[in-house]
Amino acid sequence: MSIQSATTILASQTHILESKHTGRTYRITVSLPLGYFASDDAPWPFNNSPEKWSTVYVLDGNWYFGMITDMIRPMSWFGSTTDAIVVGIGYPENVSAIESFRDSFTRRNADLTPVRDEHEEKVLEEQQKRPAPTGDAGNFLKFIQNELVPFIEKGYRSDPSKRILVGHSYGGLFGLFALFESPDLFNTLIIGSPTLSHGNRFTFQQEESFAKANKKLSAKMYLYAGEHEESITDTTLTDTLRLAAILQGRNYEGFSLVKHVFIDQNHCEVAAPGFQGGLKFALKK
Repeated sequence: MSIQSATTILASQTHILESKHTGRTYRITVSLPLGYFASDDAPWPFNNSPEKWSTVYVLDGNWYFGMITDMIRPMSWFGSTTDAIVVGIGYPENVSAIESFRDSFTRRNADLTPVRDEHEEKVLEEQQKRPAPTGDAGNFLKFIQNELVPFIEKGYRSDPSKRILVGHSYGGLFGLFALFESPDLFNTLIIGSPTLSHGNRFTFQQEESFAKANKKLSAKMYLYAGEHEESITDTTLTDTLRLAAILQGRNYEGFSLVKHVFIDQNHCEVAAPGFQGGLKFALKK
């Protein structure tokens, strides 16, 4: 006899949060390290569990929450990296997988982009058959900083000194926005294939303004892109390498950067190896 039921990730929970800053509703998925539940005398690999845990905040949580969780757990078993709490920041889903995808695809455009881009809005509205506003990253950052992080750190044994942000594509764009807007919020950022062309290359302008006012940037960054993210219409690879060169040239006090170009990978393929490399960097003992 076959019984159908929803599949869930082991030791995971779901919360629905309504944000006063964006006026929108978020589906927050949280997975806990299996060692989170261990007793003091637990055997390998759940021995020596810390009192508080690194916390990995994952943008585009509808797509990447499960992937990130199931990368971190087995990576930690041999002891070179730590396990972590994973927080997926996503959107409510309905019974239609296709409609849920389209909803999250368009909603992220508002949350993850720092300024309006009318051309991108038009293209996405025609493609997804629904409004696709852009440019509300400022309010989304306030939601994360003032609502989500306090919620997580009150309800879970999350270490405030070990916050990690993971973002790919528009998520990478937002991660950079958050870094220069609130540089003390995350101590490590995994930034993948950021859409730096957005808003007339707004990020380069934001970084330049930040550099004029700041000599210190206490954060670690793993920045990656794929070899095949370059064409007549796609400048993701060269934009990413340009940003890396600028950041390295600033010599910000307290800042460290690792960059990686993955061979034979396109924009969507590179997320998996990029996440794995970034998580090893961020969670290394």
